[in-house]
Amino acid sequence: MKNHQSESEQFHELRRKAEEFLDKNPEEMLPENVKNLVEELNIHQIELEIQNEELRRIQRELEAARDKYVDLYDFAPVGYTTVSAKGMILEANLTITAMLGVERSLLIGKYFSGFVTEDTHDVFYFHHRKLFETKVRQNYELKLVRKDGTRFDAYLKSVAVEDTEGNITRARTVITDISDRKQAEEALRERTEELERSNRDLEQFAYVVSHDLTEPLRTVSSYVQLLERRYKGKLDADADDFIGFAVDGATRMHALIRDILAFSRVGTRGKPFEPVEAEHIFTEAMANLRVAVTESRAVVTHDALPSVFGDASQLTRVFQNLISNAMKFRGEEPPRIHITAERKGRKWLFSFRDNGIGIDPEHSDRIFVIFRRLHTRDKYPGTGIGLAICKKIVERHGGRLWVESREGAGSVFCFTLPVQENKGVPK
Repeated sequence: MKNHQSESEQFHELRRKAEEFLDKNPEEMLPENVKNLVEELNIHQIELEIQNEELRRIQRELEAARDKYVDLYDFAPVGYTTVSAKGMILEANLTITAMLGVERSLLIGKYFSGFVTEDTHDVFYFHHRKLFETKVRQNYELKLVRKDGTRFDAYLKSVAVEDTEGNITRARTVITDISDRKQAEEALRERTEELERSNRDLEQFAYVVSHDLTEPLRTVSSYVQLLERRYKGKLDADADDFIGFAVDGATRMHALIRDILAFSRVGTRGKPFEPVEAEHIFTEAMANLRVAVTESRAVVTHDALPSVFGDASQLTRVFQNLISNAMKFRGEEPPRIHITAERKGRKWLFSFRDNGIGIDPEHSDRIFVIFRRLHTRDKYPGTGIGLAICKKIVERHGGRLWVESREGAGSVFCFTLPVQENKGVPK
């Protein structure tokens, strides 16, 4: 810009002298070469004026861009600093000054380590040295100290700044205050620990209560059954009914306690996970259901089943309960159940499709809640815990259980299991 202004001044001086010469000498008396020179001077003046205007426009754009950059830099939602190889702060935006509670004039020239807590000094020095040694971006967390002595958690992203010869001259760092996130994570961790502790206590309570009830119930059941065998038909009809009710109640109570024990043991008495063939799980479940399959004339088929990673006995129970439910809640036709397994990304999707009575979608979540029943015991016997146990087992394996159904149109019970490629599970 300065060179152009100097040239313009020289031009105007030359033009002034030319105009003085023209004033003293009529134009028609000038030689031809002088006339050409005057014309060239006029053209050159116009070009210079155009160039000056373009330069002024560029200057205005540069100033606007600079103002925009300054605004973006200073008022960004994160802190920005530029630090020398020795750790001295060379540049800082207003956000980091607000974070630290220090004016920019008092921040520039200070060592960044002076704002780092003593217990995280080593972390800062390690990553700062590594950045200058390797030129690899460093992401890490620190605890920083404000001017008033309070501390806060910060997340830093540092990149190397090189000169034209490829030498690192300084580090540019983005600093984010993550105190709120850290507090939320700590609160969540404490809440999770509290819930886990509460769940363990509840499971232990259920186990103890169920276990302690088993023995007296067995005694009651034995004596009621003895009464039934010894006195059935020897008393009046009402007495036979009363004894029958007592036997049935004791039997149902025993089944209920047994299932509560099973539910409480899913998370505490399960076996370690290991590779297991789902084909073997299916075979075991079908062997346990042989009598029910024969009596209901059910047809149970399946596609190829994969290897999975889990507790074989618990997964057998899931297969067994889902097949048993499909046979129990059947319609007019004999039950038809088909099992498929399909890989969906990092999960296996198992589906149990039946031709049973179906479920109103309004109740699709309710059936997995312990003791929740959609039908009376007289119509469909059971404790109402089977699906709750299945859900708990699947969740223990890191999966999810749900049902897709319409009333009168059969059901598809689905659950997922994670793919464990590094533990004997096929890809």
